[in-house]
Amino acid sequence: MNAPNNDPGLNYATQRILLVTADAGMARKIRQLLTEQYTLLSTSSITEGIGLAHQHHPDLILCDAIVQDATGYQFLITLRNDSVLKPIPFILFSRPNMPANMRKGMNLGADDYLVAPFTGEELLKSIHSRISRFHHIRDTRNYIKENVMLPEVSTLAINDRLSKTEAKILSMIARGMSSRDIASYKCISVRTVDNHRHNITKKLQLSGPNALVKFAIGYAGAMR
Repeated sequence: MNAPNNDPGLNYATQRILLVTADAGMARKIRQLLTEQYTLLSTSSITEGIGLAHQHHPDLILCDAIVQDATGYQFLITLRNDSVLKPIPFILFSRPNMPANMRKGMNLGADDYLVAPFTGEELLKSIHSRISRFHHIRDTRNYIKENVMLPEVSTLAINDRLSKTEAKILSMIARGMSSRDIASYKCISVRTVDNHRHNITKKLQLSGPNALVKFAIGYAGAMR
């Protein structure tokens, strides 16, 4: 089974994925699925996973929610608090008959949460989508830094001007989530999300085509 290649400029075979799970059977299945399409690193330990992340800077981390020496949530918190590693896409997954807490994972900054049972096709689509989004956001951020003048707005000013809900939505926009993605995650309508986007744009005094998206991506590091 091959991952859909909607980005012909990206060589997926060179993309490194770090797999962290203590379930030998799950690790074997995922390795069989991914090794022909990606460069795969794997470990059964969160501690080793953190070390491998620092050593290899993977393009995506795929982590079991429950691992032998810690939880995937703890790994995610460590990652998002690390200035070098925090941009890396992070997918949590649960195993059959194991507890899953999707909302907790997403609130901590996971890019996706796959709840067992999930298919190989679902896993590949999630990985492909997050890696493509990661590279798109990185390239867009680099372009903005070089070519776009952003308004002088401090992180403190952002927090003062926006409600907690608006600040959360702004961080989701920075992660590349569409209005439909945000609505699905927060269990609200797309229209409500669009109203929040309008209010954020107004409060931050932004103007111009895609001004909110450019601002969110440009200030993504400060908002995490």
